[in-house]
Amino acid sequence: MRINYSEATSILIILQTLWWGLNSQCEEPIESSKLDLSVTYDLPHFVSDTPVQKLLEFNGTVYVGAVNKLYALSKDLKKIHEYNTGPVHEGHDCSAPDPCSGCKNKPLNKNNTNMALLMETFYDLELFSCGSVGNGVCHRYLLEDGPLDAEISCMYSKKNKDSSYGCPDCLAGPSGTQILNVMSSGVVRFFVANSEVLDSTVPRLHHTISVRKMRETQDGFEFFSKQSYMDLAPGLRGNYPLHYVYSFQSGPYIYFLTVQREGGSSNAFHTRIVRMCSSDPEILRYVEMPFECIYSERRRKKRSAQVVFNVLQAAHVAKVGYDFQQEMGLKEGEDVLFAAFARSKPDSPEPTASSAVCLISITDINNFFRDFMQKGYTRKLSHFPGSEDKNFNQSFAGDSFSCGKHERGYRLEVTSTNPRRDYFHGRFRNVLLTSIAVVPIQNHTVVSLGTAEGRVIQVVVSRFGKTEPHVDFRLDALPVSSEMALLSPQRHDGSLLLVTGNKVSKVPLRGPGCEQLWTCNSCLLAPAFMGCGWCKTSDRCTRAPRCSPSHWIQDTCPLLITTISPSSAPLGGHTNMTICGKNFGFNKKDRFDTKLIDVVVAGAKCKLEKKDSSNNRLVCGLDHVNASSADSVVRVHSGKEQAQKDGFSFVNPVITDIFPEFGPKSGGTVLTITGSFLDSGNMQLVTMGNATCALQSISATMLTCRTPPQPSPSQHKVQLHIDGVIREAPVSYTYNENPHISSVQPKHSFISGGSTVTVNGFYLHSALQPQMVLTAATEGKVFQVTCSHDEDKRNILCITPSLKGLSVQPPVATKMTFVLDGFSTDQYDLLYVEDPKFEEFQKPTVTPRGNKSILEIKVPPVNQEAVKNGEVLRVSNRTCESVTLVGNTLECTVPMELQSAAKELEVEVRDSFILSSTSDHSSPDRPA
Repeated sequence: MRINYSEATSILIILQTLWWGLNSQCEEPIESSKLDLSVTYDLPHFVSDTPVQKLLEFNGTVYVGAVNKLYALSKDLKKIHEYNTGPVHEGHDCSAPDPCSGCKNKPLNKNNTNMALLMETFYDLELFSCGSVGNGVCHRYLLEDGPLDAEISCMYSKKNKDSSYGCPDCLAGPSGTQILNVMSSGVVRFFVANSEVLDSTVPRLHHTISVRKMRETQDGFEFFSKQSYMDLAPGLRGNYPLHYVYSFQSGPYIYFLTVQREGGSSNAFHTRIVRMCSSDPEILRYVEMPFECIYSERRRKKRSAQVVFNVLQAAHVAKVGYDFQQEMGLKEGEDVLFAAFARSKPDSPEPTASSAVCLISITDINNFFRDFMQKGYTRKLSHFPGSEDKNFNQSFAGDSFSCGKHERGYRLEVTSTNPRRDYFHGRFRNVLLTSIAVVPIQNHTVVSLGTAEGRVIQVVVSRFGKTEPHVDFRLDALPVSSEMALLSPQRHDGSLLLVTGNKVSKVPLRGPGCEQLWTCNSCLLAPAFMGCGWCKTSDRCTRAPRCSPSHWIQDTCPLLITTISPSSAPLGGHTNMTICGKNFGFNKKDRFDTKLIDVVVAGAKCKLEKKDSSNNRLVCGLDHVNASSADSVVRVHSGKEQAQKDGFSFVNPVITDIFPEFGPKSGGTVLTITGSFLDSGNMQLVTMGNATCALQSISATMLTCRTPPQPSPSQHKVQLHIDGVIREAPVSYTYNENPHISSVQPKHSFISGGSTVTVNGFYLHSALQPQMVLTAATEGKVFQVTCSHDEDKRNILCITPSLKGLSVQPPVATKMTFVLDGFSTDQYDLLYVEDPKFEEFQKPTVTPRGNKSILEIKVPPVNQEAVKNGEVLRVSNRTCESVTLVGNTLECTVPMELQSAAKELEVEVRDSFILSSTSDHSSPDRPA
């Protein structure tokens, strides 16, 4: 059997080419991720005594609703005033006449969580704060004289006590509330949606969804009629998860976003958009539609897999910047809904750390509603039975389903949807987004995202450009709440207010700073509104006040060369140079402009390869430089900037010797080439005739390769090819006939190994590194043994390994194969037998017979064949010749040179076991 190296050689040439390609790559600097995620910022913040639930900004004052507290803060988040809203006493032992009176002289046992916070300005400048105590009754803060001296009243009217509509004054439910106040027809309407309490034993005081107004006496609320509210079907109360996540008004409509079951027999959850007419005092025109956000994962050799992000976490409706408006084909001032979704756990609304962001214009939402309803893709509401058995569920093809006076009433559930795609293409598929805010800045649209890990991410959205974050920092160790507020968003110093636990933080909309951008490229390519520039003195990205004007740049980046490869090139060749560094060809408009770049290597012009070059890597070609230069500097000019690095030279490679000068025609011999500058250039290739010697290792003075096979004995020149330059060895390499084995002795070995296997044949000297491969068939164990030549190189000697570690019982059949460079022999049998028992051997004697000395050893029957077949009987470290067994006596001829060399002969049954000396009358023993 032969080992074929021709295919392996072809593969190696390819690998060598790939190796150059990899070697010519520049290591991406750690900072190439654009942002240093370890940077933190010291931002203005306010810390409440208790967890914060709600935020509201009005006329420069920030109102913070927390457990048992209501704060009024300045723009700088300094406390102006503090209102206590709890704790209170609640229980069956409370005999207070109404929720406003409270229980006097009772222990305080109930915290008041802020469930809703809203401002109303049509009647008066008044703030409504609704808590979890008192059945969700709100308090009204009249702010005509400012937050320091508010007139406070409890919004509970005793006239409503016996109302047949339930409790009109009980606005806020215990599981979460969304409230929108809208002025229509001279009346402020309060649209209220309460998330469902998952406890069927809790009294139902709060309607699921309703519309109401303030009483004329402004001491409470009242419904317009029985049609002004809807409740979940009685069979679903307490066991139908329904969560109102977000609410907003746009045009003539009120919208709520929910997370709930898909409906029917499905236990899966999804998100819905609920739409109502803001002009309706009764819930006459009500429709729901699924809102789905998807991402298609690309997979190799498979169709893309669609991932559905089904549970909404946060949302924000906003105007967008001019650039994005033009890209999306939106009208000026058009509202767009931005929504952060997560994938939920199976059959659960609980989110996982996998998110996506989808967006849709409100115009598109209304168009989808109209089209699906006109086509009849609707059904009766399954979870809302309606207050009366009226036919609100008919749809007609000609209807516009708008809020006009003469439009038909309807209460419908759309059964179809038009999925939106993740706008960030899977960027947040390993993150749980918990907050979203969108603000137009200059002509850009900036999205600010909060995460469950307390990070804040800001990114400019663009339909066609790359949407990479320009801000990503840790705000807090706690999750960022979906509750947020904007402070002066139209101003240059506008801020985003975010909640994490007890803390409210003020994050500048243009970004908290520039320090995260830790490369000059990313710094100067950051959005212009960030005001970032590169400070040469500190070598970092900063804003202008943090750097001296003469060292703060915004148009170009200083060049830096980090490595050059190769460090030398052969004279007269064509060598591709790779120069690694930073800021090559930087142009703020085009980002990378090869027209700006000029490269000179050791005084020679290097032609730039544009397609292989980038900001951090230049590839250029050196052609046929025939004279070396004293100049060893690599210089790069890029616009006004210049960088240089020493350490390059043109050299003349030389081969001085090869070893060995011969080998088998089957190839596989490791050839060593010595000389100088052997590692110069990009690619080294050794040929022998028309075949390639597979490269093993290389240095400046030595190269090793594995010889290829040749069809017949022959001589070939050894040539080294370096980047088009050829250097020839002073002697040729001779291919001999392949080794031929005529005999392998012995056929047996002791189980402990140590037997010398002698391989006899022809052309064995051609193999410089002979090896024996031993396979124990029953155990599947393979041993590889390095062998040697005897003194005249006619035989190969191999020592058998021990099989004792395999825990097998002899006899054990094995197979031997001899690998002689590129030539592999047939298999030969080798039987492992039991070790001899040395204590039973008798004293050896030497008896003269003619001109020979015969060594005699009495052998017990159990060891006779083992010793004879083992053929490892040695005398004074020489093989005992002509071993024969006569009766129970083992005889062999002492080698001639030992017959008169000494009076005592040391007899061994194998290399490591000494039986006895011929003059030693003691019993045989095994040495320690």
